[in-house]
Amino acid sequence: MGLSLYDPYQHVDEWTQETYDALERARDIIEEWWLPNRRAFDRLGGVLAMTEMSDAYYGLYKSIIDGGFFGRTIPKEYGGPGWNLLQCGLFSAEIAKMSFSPAIDNLFAYGEPMVQVLLEHTPDEGAKREYLKRFLDGGYCTIFATDPESGIDMGSMRGSAERRGDYYYLNGPKWWMSSCSPGPVGLNWHLVLMKTDTTKRTSGLSLFIVNDDAPGIIRGREGDLMGQRWACARYEIMMKDLKVHKKYLAAPEGKGLYAIVDGMNKHMGNQAFQATGCLEAAIRMAVEYTSVSIRWDHPLIENQAVHFPIAEMWINAEAGRAMSQKACILWDKGDPDAHHGKWAVLAFRFIVPAMLQGCMKAIELLGARSIEREEGWPLEFMFREAMIHNLYRTPNVDMKFLASYLVQRRL
Repeated sequence: MGLSLYDPYQHVDEWTQETYDALERARDIIEEWWLPNRRAFDRLGGVLAMTEMSDAYYGLYKSIIDGGFFGRTIPKEYGGPGWNLLQCGLFSAEIAKMSFSPAIDNLFAYGEPMVQVLLEHTPDEGAKREYLKRFLDGGYCTIFATDPESGIDMGSMRGSAERRGDYYYLNGPKWWMSSCSPGPVGLNWHLVLMKTDTTKRTSGLSLFIVNDDAPGIIRGREGDLMGQRWACARYEIMMKDLKVHKKYLAAPEGKGLYAIVDGMNKHMGNQAFQATGCLEAAIRMAVEYTSVSIRWDHPLIENQAVHFPIAEMWINAEAGRAMSQKACILWDKGDPDAHHGKWAVLAFRFIVPAMLQGCMKAIELLGARSIEREEGWPLEFMFREAMIHNLYRTPNVDMKFLASYLVQRRL
């Protein structure tokens, strides 16, 4: 069925032969390793998905690494492919659309916001090159951000990093926003946010590069996630006298939160494209089902109560794609507002609620079929996976940021 949704092969001005080739490699990987196994991965979740389906799990992971997908924004002078943000965003939307999951695009590991942190903020050139290389070799990075009781109030974090000579000693708990799977290829690492000055709030936070197998990381219980549960084993974390050399400061002391926010400002443009891909997948499923399902002697889609909401979903998808594209293009051009996060946050805050609402509407249109996992309509799965978009950044914080930007003063 031909639909007036975005088709990369009708936009040769936006795609290169390199990105077309990468898209076909990604399609093969998704069809071989992901689509046949996604339900079983989801049912098991976390460590069980890694162990009881190890051939499929590590086969998927290894095929992505071997396909050269890790670290796509790493510049060529550091050994990377050097894709710009628009190329990554367009690619991410197609991955999310093909796989019905933003988490699969994350597994394809384009590299942000970690690459941005390393490139723009890590003082030691040797450490920067070491971990960009580790990323290209398949080392996945996560962020140990907030303490269990601090939530988005980063300034109230209790975890501390005390400097003694050339080393810092990290102590404290992490839980929320701490995806911390044992590395499938033994190269996983983390960016860990800790207070180096406990007398200050956010200006006392510093960011450290820590290997996944570093002595001093103590894992507690594993969380049982609602969505993206297959993609990571999320543990309670305690750090006890975790020793980090000063060269592995990911940003200058006291600039840890600033570095993360800068990386996230770039990341949000790509996440907006992810959400756009999920919405386009929901539209396709809704149109396909309602076009072949006959009720009262007519296809369901001929009823206004069916095709009106689908048309609204398409409006939102096209608007979201346009806003996401603008955010990425302006970032690539070096626009100061884009680098401050204005355009990416605008795009993200528009498309995410529209995407989640669109997924819910598609679920309603498909009825019980949409929650029957074996029927081949993966809307329920995609909706749970996509809920993470509402947690990457807190909506109230973004709205305050945008309102302040609008009136040109801090609110």
